[in-house]
Order: sequence, then structure tokens, then C-alpha cells
Amino acid sequence: MHSYEKLKREYGNQVSQTIDGPIMFMDHFDLWDLILSLFIITVFGIIFYSWWMMFFLLCISIGVVPVIKKKNNRGVFLHYFYKNFGVSLPGLFNPQKNKKVSD
Repeated sequence: MHSYEKLKREYGNQVSQTIDGPIMFMDHFDLWDLILSLFIITVFGIIFYSWWMMFFLLCISIGVVPVIKKKNNRGVFLHYFYKNFGVSLPGLFNPQKNKKVSD
């Protein structure tokens, strides 16, 4: 067997192992959309046994939400309220102005 360690150190490039995009199912549904759909089925289909509400929410979560996500920037549902309603929630994820949050 040959050892390629020297070649790897000399000519190899390190590749980042992070995921740069969301995990997609059938190139249309984000994994988070499917988890939300399973939650809707569990709550409204099994626990509350409300078929019309389940059908309505599934149409929104599987039909409307992926289209909105594709046409807008990432985080459209999270940043809409901050941008349009002036929401200010100081804390670790949204610190106030120049406040120091770590050492």
C-alpha cells in the first residue's frame, strides 16, 4: 500500500464540512417544512381529530410556505416582524446596540 500523506499535505486543500444550504426533500420541501407538517398531522389529525383544520394547515405549510421561501431571502418569516413592526427583544440573540454580550 502507498501512503498519500505527503501528497495530501503538499497538494491537498481543506474542504469545509458545513452545509451551506437547507436539506431539501424532492428539491422542493425543506426538512423543516416536513417536520412542521408531521407536527400538524400529529396535533390536528390524531390528538384533536380536526380534519378540516389539519387539511387547511397542511395546504399552507406544504403549498404556500415553500413558495414564499423560494421567492424571498432566507429568514423571511423571522425578520418580517422586526422590520415592519419595530420589535425589539433585547437578549443574547438580539443585543441592544453596542452592549457587550461576552468576554
